[in-house]
Amino acid sequence: MERTQELFEKIELYLSKELPAQEVIAFEKEISMDSELELEVEKHRELQRVLSDTDTLLFKEKLHKISTEIKRESSEESTISYSLFWKIAASIVIVFGVGTLLWNTLNTSGDFSDLYAAYYEIYPVEDVIRGSTQVEKDVIMKSYAEGDYQKVVAILSDNTSFPLTEQFRLYLGNSYLNLGKEQEALEQFQQIGDDSKYSENANWYQALTYLKLKDAEKSSALLKDIVDFDGVYKEKAQELLAKLED
Repeated sequence: MERTQELFEKIELYLSKELPAQEVIAFEKEISMDSELELEVEKHRELQRVLSDTDTLLFKEKLHKISTEIKRESSEESTISYSLFWKIAASIVIVFGVGTLLWNTLNTSGDFSDLYAAYYEIYPVEDVIRGSTQVEKDVIMKSYAEGDYQKVVAILSDNTSFPLTEQFRLYLGNSYLNLGKEQEALEQFQQIGDDSKYSENANWYQALTYLKLKDAEKSSALLKDIVDFDGVYKEKAQELLAKLED
C-alpha cells in the first residue's frame, strides 16, 4: 500500500462520514482485503480521537496563539529579540509534546491492530449449511468465499426468509468484522450459546473483536475460557494471552 496525500484525504473523508455512499462500499471492501490499509485507517481514527482530546486542544490553542504573536513581532522587528527567541523555543517544545503524545498513542493502538491482524483468520466456509435451500446456500457461500461481505450481510441480516442458524451467525459476525462493524459482530457471536458446538469458535472471534476494539481485559477473559476449554484454539489463545499480559 502506497501512503499518498490522496489516500490520507480519502481516509479522513471516510472517518468523518463525508465520503459518498457508493465510494464507502468500495472503500470498506478494500479495507477488508488489505491489512495495511486497515491499520492505516485505525491510526487515523485514533489520531482523530487524540486531537479531539481536551489536553491536545489546549496545546493546539496555545501553539496557535504563540504562532500569531511570533508573526506579529517578526513584522515589527528587523531582528529577532530575546522575547521572540523564547517564544519560538516554546512553540517547538509544544509541538514536540503533542508529537510525542500522538506517537505514543498511535504506537499503543498499533500493537492491538498488529496482534489482531496476526491472529485473525476468517471463519472458513463449511460444506453444509443446515436449514437453508440449495440456492440460498450457494449464494451465501459464494459471496462469503469471495469476500463480498456486504452481500452476506444484506442476505443474512434479513432473516425473515430462513432461520439464522449458529453457523450463519459465524458468517454474519465475520462479515461485520471485515466491514469494520465490531459491535454488530459481537451481537452475532454472543448469541451462540455455551452448549453449542460452535461455542469455542464464537468465543475466539469475540476475543479478537474485543482486541480490535482495544479492550484487552474482555479479550483476555475470553482467551482464558478458551484455554480452559482445551479445544482447537487453545494454543493460539495461549500465545495471544501471553502477548497481552506482557
